[in-house]
Amino acid sequence: MIKAIGHVALQVPDLDTSVRYAVQIMGLREVERRDGNAFLTHAAMHHSLQYVQGPRAALHHIALEAQDATALDRLRDQLARAGVRILSEAPQEPGLAQALRFQGPSGVVIEVYTGMDGGQPAYVPSGVRPRKFGHVTLKSSNVRELQRFFESVLGFKLSDDIGGMLVFLRCNPDHHGVAIAAGADGHHHYAWEVEGLPELGRLGDLLDTQGRCFLWGPGRHGAGDNIFTYHHDPAGAIVEYYADMERVYDDASRPPRYWDAADRRAANLWGARFTPEFIEDGLPNVPV
Repeated sequence: MIKAIGHVALQVPDLDTSVRYAVQIMGLREVERRDGNAFLTHAAMHHSLQYVQGPRAALHHIALEAQDATALDRLRDQLARAGVRILSEAPQEPGLAQALRFQGPSGVVIEVYTGMDGGQPAYVPSGVRPRKFGHVTLKSSNVRELQRFFESVLGFKLSDDIGGMLVFLRCNPDHHGVAIAAGADGHHHYAWEVEGLPELGRLGDLLDTQGRCFLWGPGRHGAGDNIFTYHHDPAGAIVEYYADMERVYDDASRPPRYWDAADRRAANLWGARFTPEFIEDGLPNVPV
C-alpha cells in the first residue's frame, strides 16, 4: 500500500533561519514559500522537507507515498473501518495530486499521497546534499499500539525490535522507513541517506565551520547496519545523515530480529550506545 517515505513537515519558530540552514548545510533547494510554509527538495520532486512557521518547534506531520490512487482508496476504507480520525481528504500542500491526512495513535498526523509533481531543475548544492529522504523516528507513549497501526492499517513490516523500546518498520526493501521509540509522544529525528563515509565526513567538517558538531556518531547501528551521524538543526530537531543501510528483499529469509535492550551492539557496533539524554531528546507533536 505504501511505496516510500515521502517527507516530514516540521513547525519551526524562525522560518528564514531553518530554510537557510537546510540550503547551506543540508544542500537542499527551496522550491516555493507560501502562507508561512516553505517547501524544499533535494532532487526532482516538489518537496522532501516542509517547514511551517509556528510558535515553537514541533512535528507537524509525516508524509507517506501510496503505491497508486487505488491504494489510496483502499486506505480510506481501512481508516473508516478502524475509526481513524480523517482530517482532510484533499491535498493541503502544493505539488500533490491526491492526499489523505489523518491522526494516528500517539497523536501523530500522517499524510498519505499520490502524484507528487516532479521536474524540479537541477542545481548545484552549497551543503551536503542527500541522495534521498530516508526515514522518520517517532516517539510514542505506547510503542506497541503505534506499531500495530503501522502494520495493520498501513501495511508496514517489522525489521528489528530492541527490547520493545525501539522498533524498526519497513514499507519497501529499506530496513526502515519509520522507527518508533518509547517516550513522550512526538518526533525524535528525521534522516537523509548519502552515498558513504566521505559525505558524512564533509558534513562533520561543515558543521564545525558553523560552531556545531555531531550529537552521536559516526558509528554503525546493529539494527539496520547503517553508518550514522546525528546533529541538531537550528529549531532543535535531530537530523540523521546515514549511509549503507540494510535492504531486505526476501521476507522469508530475513525474519524480524529481536535484541536485548541492554545489548550495546543493537545501537552501535563500533562504540558507545546512545545516552538517556539523546533518546529523550526530540520534538512534541503539533496539537490537532
